[in-house]
Amino acid sequence: MNTLFRNDPIKLRTGVKEDDFEKFMAEELLPFFGKKYAGPTRITQAFLTRQSLLKDTKDQRKYRWLTVWSGQAEHVQGSSFELVLAEDEKSTETEAILKKLESFGKRFPASLLTEMTKQ
Repeated sequence: MNTLFRNDPIKLRTGVKEDDFEKFMAEELLPFFGKKYAGPTRITQAFLTRQSLLKDTKDQRKYRWLTVWSGQAEHVQGSSFELVLAEDEKSTETEAILKKLESFGKRFPASLLTEMTKQ
């Protein structure tokens, strides 16, 4: 299994308060993903090992949602994480929470990096 770092840039929408967004991420989205995609399980193609919300130091309305996965790159791609689960498993809960995320800010296409070495 590869260790993959997925970086999803997010820019808050006009009128959204930073505190409200950060609270949503800390109390809803990150715990949801931490539970839903932990594992390995019989239905996951890849599983989440760690995640963080990072805030831009220059533009306080820009964030990075960094997720770390164990698995193959092709399973972690996709805007709604649709390939993380086995083909016969569809997550309407994931779609709903990502839709709520979009109400706070625009999520730009993610970049995906494979860890080559670590100490």
